[in-house]
Formats: sequence, structure tokens, C-alpha cells
Amino acid sequence: MDRRRGGATTIEGVRPVIEAIRAGRRKLHHITLPADGGTPGLRELAALVREHGIPTHLGKGEVVAQAEPYPEESFEELLLGQGPRRLVALDRVTDVGNLGSIARTAEAAGVTGLVLEHRRAPPLGPGALRASAGALEFLRVGRTPNLVRALELARSEGLVVLVAEREGGRPLEALDPKLLRGDWVWVFGSEERGVRPRVRAQASEVVAIPLRGQLASLGVAAAAAYLLLRTASFGA
Repeated sequence: MDRRRGGATTIEGVRPVIEAIRAGRRKLHHITLPADGGTPGLRELAALVREHGIPTHLGKGEVVAQAEPYPEESFEELLLGQGPRRLVALDRVTDVGNLGSIARTAEAAGVTGLVLEHRRAPPLGPGALRASAGALEFLRVGRTPNLVRALELARSEGLVVLVAEREGGRPLEALDPKLLRGDWVWVFGSEERGVRPRVRAQASEVVAIPLRGQLASLGVAAAAAYLLLRTASFGA
């Protein structure tokens, strides 16, 4: 749940608050710090708080910050500007833990933006921010009312649409490396149902991960981690 008070939203946990300060994309109005600040993370946070002059008080429990709302954009805005357009779109991924884990990997792999539908994705509240270990603070997030139309637009703008599926796709290594060095959008679906047929129909390439064990598939966060980091290894 995205806890808001008077136009502010809550960030919970040492690392998410640290990264929100480091990213500098939104103002932090106030931070509650635990009285026992002896851990390395809390010492790092205390130094940042002093450097940036953020009001604080001591309390019980974990670190909690009141901040401006997360700066979401429209999907179309993610396609504007200079530099590479390397996006990750989530189709019906509603678990905040999976969303946060994918965001953490995406940021590490050099992804520039995350694409979410208005209705079929969770809010970017404390749970997602914590699961991402603060990585969401460095990612642009664009919302769209219709992922199918967003992918149609992406293709018309020259992006390669890569859809991850459990079966019926080619291994990543079979793709032309040039596709992975340009502008692209990776699409990951829910663990239970995968991507919708209409979403899959927008694919430039459907990619599956060859598995050698007894399990039929990886979880969506694990699959995204493998594919995004392998994509990054092909070079900018």
C-alpha cells in the first residue's frame, strides 16, 4: 500500500531512504531515525541527512521518511530524449516483491525505464521500494493505460520488442547481437499466466531460457535477472 499523508508518501527502511537521498529526484520532508544508530547503514544515512539538512527526530522501530510522491511519467515520455532506450515492461506482474526485484536487476543492467499499466501493476509504495533496495529511485517509470498499444508505439519508434516466455521461443544466444545493442523493450509476464496473447503478438522476438533441471520454469524475477544481465553482456 502506498501510504500518503497530505501529498507525501512513505519510504521505509535504511537502504531505500539512502538511495532516495542519493538519487535526488524528490524532496524528503522528514525522517524518523531509530535511537540506536550503530549499524553501518544507519551511520551512512545519518551522514547523508546532515549533508542535505533533512529534518529528523528519533523514534522506535525502523527508518521512515516522508517524501514527495514517486515521480511517475507517461510511457510516451520514456521514448523521448537522447541516449539509448532500454526498457522493461511488466504484464500483469502484481506482486511488489517481484516488481522490486526486477527493478533492482534492471537498474544494475543499465535499463533506462520501467513500463507499467495503470490497472495491472501495483503502486510504487513502500513494499516495492524496499524490494528494489532503492533501485526504483534511479529508474524512470512510465505508466500506460494499454500495454499492447504502448508496444505498438515502441515498435513504430524503432525499439525491438523482446518477449520472455516459458516455451516456444528461441534462446537469447540465437538472436542477432545487433538487436541487443540498439533500443529495446523486454516484456515479462506474471508467473501464473505469462504474457497475454495480444502482448506476445507484438514481439519482434520471443525468447525462452533453456533449462536442464527438473523444474519447468524460473520465477519471473529470476528469469528477468538472467535475461537482462545476459543482454547487458552483449555490450552497449
